[in-house]
Amino acid sequence: MTHSALGEKIITLQEAAARVPHGAHLTVSGFAHSLAPLALVRELIRQGKGNFELTSMGDCWAADMLAGAGCLKRARLSNYMFEGFGRCPNFSRAVEAGAVEVDDYSHFAITSRWFAAALGLPSMPVRVMLGTDLVRKKPLDRDAIAEAPCPLTGEPLLFVRASRPDFALLHASRADPEGNVQLFGTTSTIEEQARAAKRVIVTVEEIVPGEVIREQPEFTLLPAFLVEAVVDASFGAHPAGMFRYYDYDHAHVAEYVRAGKSVETFRQYLEEYVFRLPDHYAYLNKIGIRRLMALRADPWRGY
Repeated sequence: MTHSALGEKIITLQEAAARVPHGAHLTVSGFAHSLAPLALVRELIRQGKGNFELTSMGDCWAADMLAGAGCLKRARLSNYMFEGFGRCPNFSRAVEAGAVEVDDYSHFAITSRWFAAALGLPSMPVRVMLGTDLVRKKPLDRDAIAEAPCPLTGEPLLFVRASRPDFALLHASRADPEGNVQLFGTTSTIEEQARAAKRVIVTVEEIVPGEVIREQPEFTLLPAFLVEAVVDASFGAHPAGMFRYYDYDHAHVAEYVRAGKSVETFRQYLEEYVFRLPDHYAYLNKIGIRRLMALRADPWRGY
């Protein structure tokens, strides 16, 4: 069967960002300095998209960049921080200024909200967060959590409502033209996010033929029927990293965090790395081939 018979799903970054409307509820992949769909995030900012609602777990990059660009209005979060560098400077400043509303969850609780949606359930019982201020002080989601006893044992439980974002914007290792997506290494919560969201767009390090995907089916995390579109975006997580492809760019992370210390310096960063550059390839050219090749992973170890 040919690619065209199955329905090719490859689109450009510009087309992907154009599909995301102003004010959409997003969930975005990324944990610490890996799996972040930053090529797509930069394109959203470049196109002037914003007023977003974000629900994510352990994601620092998309949340901080969107907040710094004034594109974020609300966030349901679980531990946003730059590992090894401290707080997310732009996100923290926006929250402290009241520009971004936030609700805090544990990793497991926020993941359970996606898991409930993925299973088609209205809610999911958990024990985490019981007896904590994460339950007592909920500025946004009072109607999304409820303490109740287990109907079978009477044990105290916390029920968290299913979360169904409008879009899951994810970055993975590779995909075929039909949208079968593979990911090497730790997957974080990408599968739960994809199955919970109404629409799924995935940027990948490389597009490969379907037979390559079928040769290693154990790496296929998302089957094609879950994925609306895929985008060929090599180094699409930079300055974060991707296992088997490249390490995170320590020097650029440090530059980014320094720039985030004030509104003025971060605006200069956005001008230099987003607004003055027409697309992702111009961004890669600015970073430079020598630097990008120095970040490439060892093919045997993956790091």
